[in-house]
Amino acid sequence: MIKRYKKRPKRRPITNYYQPTESSNKLFSEKEFIIRSNGRMKVFKISSKIQWLVFIGMVIAGLWSAYSYQMYSVSGKIISYQEKKLDETRDAYVDLMSDFVTVHNNISGLVENMGNKEDKTSSNIEEYLKKAQIIEEKIKKISAQEEWIDEQEVGHKSALRDALLHRDVAIEEKKLLEEKVKYLEDVIVSLQAFELDILKKVEELSGKEIDKIKTSITSVNKELKKRGKYFNPLANSKKDNKGGVYIPDSLAINNNQLLSNQVSKTFESVDNNVYYNEAMKKVPLGKPVWSYWLSSPFGKRKDPFNSKSARHKGVDLASNKGNKVKTMADGVVTKSGWATGYGKVIEIDHGNGFKTKYAHLNANYVKKGDNVSQGQAIGEVGSTGRSTGPHLHYEILYEGVPMDPMVFIKAK
Repeated sequence: MIKRYKKRPKRRPITNYYQPTESSNKLFSEKEFIIRSNGRMKVFKISSKIQWLVFIGMVIAGLWSAYSYQMYSVSGKIISYQEKKLDETRDAYVDLMSDFVTVHNNISGLVENMGNKEDKTSSNIEEYLKKAQIIEEKIKKISAQEEWIDEQEVGHKSALRDALLHRDVAIEEKKLLEEKVKYLEDVIVSLQAFELDILKKVEELSGKEIDKIKTSITSVNKELKKRGKYFNPLANSKKDNKGGVYIPDSLAINNNQLLSNQVSKTFESVDNNVYYNEAMKKVPLGKPVWSYWLSSPFGKRKDPFNSKSARHKGVDLASNKGNKVKTMADGVVTKSGWATGYGKVIEIDHGNGFKTKYAHLNANYVKKGDNVSQGQAIGEVGSTGRSTGPHLHYEILYEGVPMDPMVFIKAK
């Protein structure tokens, strides 16, 4: 049996459906894409218009990327600059508060050291300090409520929107902080008026104290000059002695020269007051017994026992037996015991050439070598020794020369 084979049909030549056209030479001419699958073909066409749109989109995306990079770089510099300015503003804020606290503390210290609490001027100073305290509390409230910008948060953001946002926040906060600093400066200017008044009151009070001391010294020196003596409380010159409360050179905020000058004058006055008061602690001014009457003056007198003319080196201050006897100056007890004619006696060396003697005592509270302070009770009024009745025999000596104690008693 003869097998016959069919002839295979000739394959058709593949037709090239893409026919180049005149527009195919153009950059964005219409394009066709052929996809063959399972013996089937699909043709996709992309028009030149779509190609142009894609191209423009890519160009825009590129430009935006370049702009974003540039802006991010610039914004970083802006933020850095704003942070620097913000730090400077904060420093100014802190400096203003430091200057205020320094002035306020120094003035408070001055008033506390004045010591004359009964003076009417002191109540005025306390009133000014209360007003200053109110303003200080306002400043503290501003400081407590202040919310500083977090620099780390700015550094942690990388997106352009976040960077620009924080840049705006930094700028806005800087403006707000500058407004608050301006307000604080206005408050401090107002406070300076109170401080100026306080300083003037302190200077006035200090000046009164010094004048009072100088008046006492003048009275004492009139008595001393009669016997060729003179007391100078500034004999130990203080020109080489330096110290005191620290006052910053930048105290005159906003170049307030008036306040700066007043501070210098006040502190100089207070320094002098402190020095005079320290010196006068060694001068026996005032009455050694609270209640008394002068029964025998200083100088020539008739002796109470034989009626003969005698020299009295002190004064007799009659008082009730047992009344406290006080020393009117700081010093060291150089004698405490019994002496002929004096009975129970105490002698105190106050330094600066001054000595005091207390005789006819009923009791001695101190012994030789004890340090005593101004106003301290050292014994009791009595009638020991050569005495006709309870009284205090009181002597004051300057450089070994007896002085009239009544001058020192009245000079207080």
